[in-house]
Amino acid sequence: MIDLSTFHACLVQPTARGYDLDNQQKEAVEYDGVSLWLLAGPGSGKSEVLVTRTLKLLCVDGVKPRSILLTTFTTKAARNLEDRLATYWAALQNTDPTLQSVDLADIRIGTLHSLCNDILQEYRYAKYQNVRLLDQVEQDLFVYRYASITDHQDISFWTTFAHAVPDWRALNYCPNKWKRAKAAVTLFNHIVEDYVDVQKMILDGGHWATLAGFYQQYNEALQKNYRSDFAHLQACFLEFLTSPSGKRFLDGDGQNQPPLMHVLVDEYQDTNPIQERIYLALGNKTAHSITVVGDDDQALYRFRGGNVSCMVNFDKACMAAFGKSPQKIQLDKNYRSHSSIVDFFNSYITSFPEMTASGVRAPGKNPVTAASTISGSYHAVSWIAPRRVADLPNAVVDLVKNHLIADGIISDYSQCVLLLRSAKDSPRNAGPFIDAFQQHEIPVYNPRSKSFMESEEVQCLLAVLVEVIDKNHTFSSSYKDPIGRHLSWVGTVQGWIDTLNTIRGNPNLFTNGLEDYLTQSNAELPKLCAENKGKFLNLNLLEIIYHILALEPFRTWQKDPVRNLRLSKLSRLFDGYHSFKLDGLRANTGGDLDPTFLNRFYTMFISYLIEAGIDDEEDEEVIVPQGYLPIMTIHQAKGLEFPFVFVAQLGKKGDVGAAHILEQDLEPFREELYPRNTRDPELLVVEDDIRLLYVAYSRAQYGLILVGTPTHIRDHVAAPGRNHVEFRRNTLVI
Repeated sequence: MIDLSTFHACLVQPTARGYDLDNQQKEAVEYDGVSLWLLAGPGSGKSEVLVTRTLKLLCVDGVKPRSILLTTFTTKAARNLEDRLATYWAALQNTDPTLQSVDLADIRIGTLHSLCNDILQEYRYAKYQNVRLLDQVEQDLFVYRYASITDHQDISFWTTFAHAVPDWRALNYCPNKWKRAKAAVTLFNHIVEDYVDVQKMILDGGHWATLAGFYQQYNEALQKNYRSDFAHLQACFLEFLTSPSGKRFLDGDGQNQPPLMHVLVDEYQDTNPIQERIYLALGNKTAHSITVVGDDDQALYRFRGGNVSCMVNFDKACMAAFGKSPQKIQLDKNYRSHSSIVDFFNSYITSFPEMTASGVRAPGKNPVTAASTISGSYHAVSWIAPRRVADLPNAVVDLVKNHLIADGIISDYSQCVLLLRSAKDSPRNAGPFIDAFQQHEIPVYNPRSKSFMESEEVQCLLAVLVEVIDKNHTFSSSYKDPIGRHLSWVGTVQGWIDTLNTIRGNPNLFTNGLEDYLTQSNAELPKLCAENKGKFLNLNLLEIIYHILALEPFRTWQKDPVRNLRLSKLSRLFDGYHSFKLDGLRANTGGDLDPTFLNRFYTMFISYLIEAGIDDEEDEEVIVPQGYLPIMTIHQAKGLEFPFVFVAQLGKKGDVGAAHILEQDLEPFREELYPRNTRDPELLVVEDDIRLLYVAYSRAQYGLILVGTPTHIRDHVAAPGRNHVEFRRNTLVI
């Protein structure tokens, strides 16, 4: 072990962090009490504090690595923490060689889901033995296949829960089975993650009792089939903590397993009620301590079940669980942005009466203060404000290309970012900006364009598969609604076939091998069916997919990083379908491919791919490729920073969604540790809109540029306090 002053001095070295912490950061690192409530504003160095606190526990306090649990919101963030720990650890080992015997790999680091899964398997918890953890796609498929709620066609029931049904337009008709399945996933996940007492739902009667019955059937189906979704994984882990195995995990076994002593939680503002229970259970021992880090003003994930009240009320939670208030420390120095940008987003968050109401923000927060080395007397906050919406994209292009690049202010397009509510490549979203950038030869990086199913490589792979198993294109005649119209997905599949035919007719692409494979498959599959009437063919869709990927042009496409990510993701989607043992080809008694197999493939899997709105895969190792101007959603930019930030789509408002309504509707059934300030869904949407723009505005280092017409800004939360007149008066208008 080393003393505290030596510890801090070591990390100041260029080979480690390279700079010293401020007084508040050091106070957080050195705190040795039970509960620490760390409120960390944007650019305040919370990750550094979290890493340094972890190292201090190891090096100064002599805590064993296995006694520390460090969790964060994403796998990418967990890797970032691991990388920083490893870098600083090397410098500390040089200072104190005795640390060579300490293995950092013994620290439990990861997302809460990954840690729950690993610990349950490590301790061989009986209720989690031989269980397959379902990802999002697999949960959707499981609900579609095994949950009885998907066959429920009572329109009054679905009208009650219409907020959970995606894109339900024909309200006079019951939503289709896939919409019912997606709605069920939303409702079931909220029941678990909001820590709802299902018995209270049953006693309430009516549609709530019906929903409770469907939930219980789904839960039984999970257990019967040895499956768990992410929500039930957390419920299982919370139950595990009260078991004899959980006691060994918490208290140690007196031999090889030391007790869990320190729990550190990053991004606590996006925690949900069942996760809150887990963290409090992990810290509810005399010798244990818990540190939660986050910023309620940057809570963005209500739509994924996050409940910002967990962060706002952490003091109440500690009183309820431990009988003692936590130590509250605020990291209020911003080391990222020009002081004018800090002043802007600082005043922005407090300029709305909605944000100053009781229970909306953590109590007693100080304003963020500028501490960056970025200086200079210039307009760091500006507004691109043409009168016409159509002029916005070219105005952004002009500023980037003819000023920032041409004047040498930036050297690469990746030093800018365009932030949008939705980066979808469509006329109402990122489409006009993408067109303008491409017209002026500015390369664009847009991993959230939702163009996955529109890409030619994905369409061609699916089309080749259809040509193999359904050469007669039965989809074009067999799938119609009650009044004789083709189902919505039929035209989409035909579009894939058309895309494939275009590729097959391209003389610049070598597709001879593909043609030979299709000819051979179309000749051999009928023979296999004739030889195996009423039997499986020892062939499945996943095997066919892998065979197709070995052919041109797919082999060449896989050399392109973006195309390869899409093809890899499609392969994983088929793997999820394969996990249900649904993709094995089977012949009917007449010697043809079993129509029930094709029906299930089209109605269960293909229609899911079309309706789900699947995003492009992201490369977690590369934030933004050099030479590309990134277009990102504001959610995607959370935790990142850029020299120049353009924020567009300012006139848009969030919609009331399932998460907003269920937060209120589930309140009577929720098991609460303390009273929560539940507000109307419409008010929650406004709060979320303000937090979303606060995150966008606080990403900028040198320049923040708002992009919108005067009409966009007028009476909208884009302007502080909705005061567009004052905003225009105090802002450089371009």
